Amino acid sequence: MKIHKNIILKAVSGDNEAFASIYESIYKEMYRYAYYMLGNEHDAEDSVAEAVVDIYGQLSGLKDYRAFRKWVYIILSAKCSQKRKEYINKHISIEQDEIDISEKSEDKDVSFDLNDALMILDEEEKKIIILCIINGYKSREAAEILELNASTIRSKQKRALAKLKKKLEVYQP
Repeated sequence: MKIHKNIILKAVSGDNEAFASIYESIYKEMYRYAYYMLGNEHDAEDSVAEAVVDIYGQLSGLKDYRAFRKWVYIILSAKCSQKRKEYINKHISIEQDEIDISEKSEDKDVSFDLNDALMILDEEEKKIIILCIINGYKSREAAEILELNASTIRSKQKRALAKLKKKLEVYQP
């Protein structure tokens, strides 16, 4: 997410066109993050929309334009966590035997996708993989967003990738 300082400053001062420009440049990245955190298109769209509303409403309070990216991910992460809690509360009563995994595909190898693999990671590992691998952030950028040390990001990313590789090996013919 590369947004020029002047556009952020204009948006903070109330320029709606500047905010629209920011929204245009961050939507896809926010959506990818939310989708891989939640595993559902509809919930990802809802979370991004709710986050954008909050970002717009609170933008005038942003004191340091350099914190914009981190601030966006904090808000979006909170929305994703809220959506996940809502989902759990709504679906907690579903009986385990009502879930038919075979509905995805007749061939289990074909039904495997990235979202399935990401489910084996804990939330922090998932955030690191989404930021670094899927959205292309450098470890120091992800460290800033997640408030971790860059070397911690790299080591957790390496462990998470090893978990994913092990999971993918199960699906190799």
